[in-house]
Amino acid sequence: MSMVMRFLSEHAEEATDYWISTYYVNSEEYQARKFTPGYIEAHRKETITLLRLALVNEESIPANAKSMGEDRYDMRTSFTDALKSHMSFYRAMNEFLIIHYTKRTFSCEEAEFLEALLKLRKYEAASVEQLIAGYTMQEGLEAPTS
Repeated sequence: MSMVMRFLSEHAEEATDYWISTYYVNSEEYQARKFTPGYIEAHRKETITLLRLALVNEESIPANAKSMGEDRYDMRTSFTDALKSHMSFYRAMNEFLIIHYTKRTFSCEEAEFLEALLKLRKYEAASVEQLIAGYTMQEGLEAPTS
């Protein structure tokens, strides 16, 4: 695991909190469930767990993203909101790393840092495809193929 991904793993809770407070609170899903006892904390814990798993085992990303798509459909989260929320998570992870890199709260070679940002984009692309597949499968639609 690269130094950048190790930093993200070690700060998964802080990074997830950044995503929740910056993006997720604006989602329809959050607004619909913010008063459901225990939901936000359970979602937070699941997100942290899945983030850490993805960082140590990138092969886990497609199956987990597909399950997320299925769950979002079952929860009656709109497709648009599910997709925006999912993509905002990756945006937040990039922003979190950029903030810490520019503040020098962690350091590494610039090339390693840029490579890690590109790797997160790769994860995002793979996961979005499977999120769509999981959501549309629940609708009885055929997922787009690449």
